[in-house]
Amino acid sequence: MSGARDGVFGRRPTEDEQEAVAALVRRLRVQTWLVGGRDDELIEAVHRHAGAVRAVLESVGCMLTVGPDLVRVHVPVEPAGLMPGGDAPQGVWFWLTVAVLEGVPPRVPLGQVVGAVRAAAQEAEIPVTQSQPELRALVTALRMLCQRGVLEEVEGRVEELMNADGDPAVLLKVHHARLLHLLPRSVPLDEEGQWTVDPARDPGGWLRSLPRPGDEAVRVCGMLASRAVVHVCDLDEAEQQWFSTRLAREGSRVAEALGLYLEHRLEGAALVVPEEISDARVLGPFRFPHRQQGGSGTVRHATLLLIDYLAGEGQRGGAAAPGENWCGAAASSVVRRLGELAVRHTGWRGEYRQRPELLAGQVRTLLEEADLLRVGAGYEDWWWLSPAAARWTVVAHDGLLTDPLDRAGTETRWTG
Repeated sequence: MSGARDGVFGRRPTEDEQEAVAALVRRLRVQTWLVGGRDDELIEAVHRHAGAVRAVLESVGCMLTVGPDLVRVHVPVEPAGLMPGGDAPQGVWFWLTVAVLEGVPPRVPLGQVVGAVRAAAQEAEIPVTQSQPELRALVTALRMLCQRGVLEEVEGRVEELMNADGDPAVLLKVHHARLLHLLPRSVPLDEEGQWTVDPARDPGGWLRSLPRPGDEAVRVCGMLASRAVVHVCDLDEAEQQWFSTRLAREGSRVAEALGLYLEHRLEGAALVVPEEISDARVLGPFRFPHRQQGGSGTVRHATLLLIDYLAGEGQRGGAAAPGENWCGAAASSVVRRLGELAVRHTGWRGEYRQRPELLAGQVRTLLEEADLLRVGAGYEDWWWLSPAAARWTVVAHDGLLTDPLDRAGTETRWTG
């Protein structure tokens, strides 16, 4: 990677230049759209270091589009089997909205857009109920388009749709030229120029049809840049071979270019954020342990204590587990353990102390977001915990857990 950097700079880059490029790439892996009028300073920086930024992004499988008032990063698609499950209604409304925006004028009232989207939904035989959950999903989709700079709120905000009895007084500006950048790159087409797989009818098949980088080095480095941890058991044979023979050398170069550290074990690997930038926006949206409002102090503390329990007391992974070093326990054991902990930790949020099964659901969501937990369905669900979870432990002080907004929190430390 140092040779690649020398080439794109035309000389050996200075330490400040390397840090500037690394910071830009980390930011672009989180904020994949930069638009004029909002992100002008960042767009100028990308133009200044475009060659080096593009080279580093290509090492993790990303493609970069740089325009006068737009920077767009196309991130490689994850394998369909690793995509998060569950329905995403905002995704349905997102693509319905994208489909109708091409036919509306550059300045358009929000009510006109919503009417066209609902008409498109009915044409696609999608029920239109105008219920609160449906409105929230539609507003989320509109907000996503605003964040990407495809829509611009000239007057009012799209959230006014939630409270408006009729047509909300919101005026939007549509940037039609940016619509094309919403589509994934290199979507397979048939002889008539149509997508070979309809994402509305077969979303899993459509995801599998999207091309992934052909080089196993780029695929694995792309996974490292996208996930909290990469497990060897999820890699194909070629990726596992590269992981075992070349990760230490080539992966470390990529980590250096990103301003991060590579940590790897037999079971997997992760890119670790240095302490001096740990509070900055980094490669992905997930940070663990992390803070949120609404009782996350309880959830975070319970998660750390549960990791200790599963790692120390849980059954070692076998044929049903993702890997032989994974450890697990029955879902009922998890709920029982959380109930025992709730009795001891009186500062936990009341509803979680009274309903440990509700707490278990929140803990599961937190761990699954980081791919530290796989739940095997059966007569009784089994929780299989990744060996990577052992990097976290907790030093608990009950006096620090009384704040429901987690302003004090618990002390955490790395064990790896």
